[in-house]
Amino acid sequence: MSRSKAIICTASAAAAATAVKVALKKRGTAVRHKKTDETGSRDMTFTRLARSLASDYTSVYYISITDNSYVEYVPKEGEDSLTIASRGDDFFADTVINAGKLVYEEDRERFVASLRKEKLLDTLCKSSFTLDYRLVLEDRPLYYNLKATMTDKEHIFVGVRNVDIQTRREVEENQRNETFRKIAEGLASRYEAIYYINTVTEKFIEYVVGDQNEKLHTKKLGESFLPFASENMKYEIHPDDLPLLQKQLQKESFLSTVNTDDVYTQTYRLICDGKPTYMNMRAVRPIGNEEHIIIGISNVDSSTRRELEAKKALGTAMSMATRDSLTGVKNKMSYSQYEAEINRKISDGGMNDFSIVVCDLNELKMINDTLGHNVGDESIKGACAEICKKFKHSPVFRIGGDEFAVILVGEDHFNRRNIIRSLRAQMSRQRSDGKPSLACGIADFERERDLELADVFNRADMDMYSNKKKMKRRRV
Repeated sequence: MSRSKAIICTASAAAAATAVKVALKKRGTAVRHKKTDETGSRDMTFTRLARSLASDYTSVYYISITDNSYVEYVPKEGEDSLTIASRGDDFFADTVINAGKLVYEEDRERFVASLRKEKLLDTLCKSSFTLDYRLVLEDRPLYYNLKATMTDKEHIFVGVRNVDIQTRREVEENQRNETFRKIAEGLASRYEAIYYINTVTEKFIEYVVGDQNEKLHTKKLGESFLPFASENMKYEIHPDDLPLLQKQLQKESFLSTVNTDDVYTQTYRLICDGKPTYMNMRAVRPIGNEEHIIIGISNVDSSTRRELEAKKALGTAMSMATRDSLTGVKNKMSYSQYEAEINRKISDGGMNDFSIVVCDLNELKMINDTLGHNVGDESIKGACAEICKKFKHSPVFRIGGDEFAVILVGEDHFNRRNIIRSLRAQMSRQRSDGKPSLACGIADFERERDLELADVFNRADMDMYSNKKKMKRRRV
């Protein structure tokens, strides 16, 4: 066996790189060294070590500390045993020679220094020794791992294995983690915490902002993000928001949502110092990286509270804009909004049955001219109150100075005839008693006839004027 192939790689070792686990089954297997006869006890020790160290190894070496001679073993293809691949007179000298030929240039100096006899023995007196390095095979570097241990005071046992696939995955993962760390540092001013999650293994890295600066620091390396988040939620999330978050952070549901949405976002309340604080969670998959998810947690309490106040103020303003200031019922603007929505439903063929009631206060001009506008306003308010009492389940609108409209739906629509009779009878009594009164008319929506709400309104308006004329004749 040429010295150029010792420790680093042999032809048979390279061929056995994917061989099955090795164990020495026959106690009688012996290694016949050129200069040293092995005892039964030493055989026993070697066999035991071979069985424990040879699993998945491409080569194992049995080295004499006394004279540096060695024997190299490799897995016997197709069998659960070892076979001799090479012998040598000086393991440490051969290692230096072969390192110059096969070890990757960047790893060569470290490799040779680590395997100098004195240094290796010093290390092995304290513990076992491991070394990762690269070999150049077929013009490309492959990652290998070496493990050495002392079997007794006279021998060293060394195992070498190919770890290229595993190591490259770890290198790629570390590169991704480093890239993410740099990105996370750039986002430190925006986020309180950032999580980098492997969706396959569920392992995660948690970054948080330091107390004294705006830089992100690694706080936690975790094994499973979703169980970690679910457990913490029980103690930190506002009770009203907890059920929704627990449901959304179920693994299948969460991954499905993140896959569907470009950016998944959820606002919730976190209990901080006994007070609810609005937080926002944003989750996204990095472009070109299907195995990972990034989650950013930001404090949005101030902005969310401002937004809620703005919505409240806007709602109040909108309510004021669509409310009649004198009576408190909906105004002409609100009626126009209802009209547009109903017209859309009529056009689409999805409008349910409804009716319109039109009411007009009798002789308001005379009241204003003789008794004053204050009395006229009180008359309008009184008339509106009576309309609201009769039509409890439908929107009432003041669409003019003394004119009201009611869009009857639901129960009021079902009882419309009885309600109209009752209202007209009451207004007739009030007119007879000299009190302000209303004239009212009603019309039903007819699908085959009416193209828009105005068609129904016009018939109701005509019915109202007919009622007004009748009331005047009775007064005379």
